[in-house]
Amino acid sequence: MNQQFSKDALLDKIVEEIFNAYPSLYERYGENGKKRTREDNQHHLDYLQSAYEADDSKLFVDYTVWLHELLSARGMNEKIIIDNYERLIPFLKDHMDKEKYDFFKACLVEGIQVLIAEKKKDEEDN
Repeated sequence: MNQQFSKDALLDKIVEEIFNAYPSLYERYGENGKKRTREDNQHHLDYLQSAYEADDSKLFVDYTVWLHELLSARGMNEKIIIDNYERLIPFLKDHMDKEKYDFFKACLVEGIQVLIAEKKKDEEDN
C-alpha cells in the first residue's frame, strides 16, 4: 500500500468525519475550516511520527499542551482536540504496523489525559 496515498486517505476521512459530526463547523468556517482541519491533522501525524522516531511520547504531549494553549487563545476549548484524537485512534489502526500503532495510540491517549487534566484545572480556576 502506498504510504502517501494512505496518509492522504486518512486525512480526508478524518476531516469528513469531523465535519459530518459537527455541521456547525462548516457553517462557521466553510471550506477554509476543512483545509485547516486537514492541516491540523497533518501536524498531529507529524508530531506522532517524530515522537515515534525519537521513542519519546513527551514530544507529542508537549505538542498537545502547546496546541491547547494556541486554540484556547483563539476561543476553542480542549473538547475539539480530545474529539479529534479519539477519532484518529481507530483510523490509524489500518494505516500502520501494530508496533507503530500501539505507540501512536499510547501518545494520543496520553494527550487526551493531559487535556482532561487541563480542563479540570480550568474549571477549578473559574
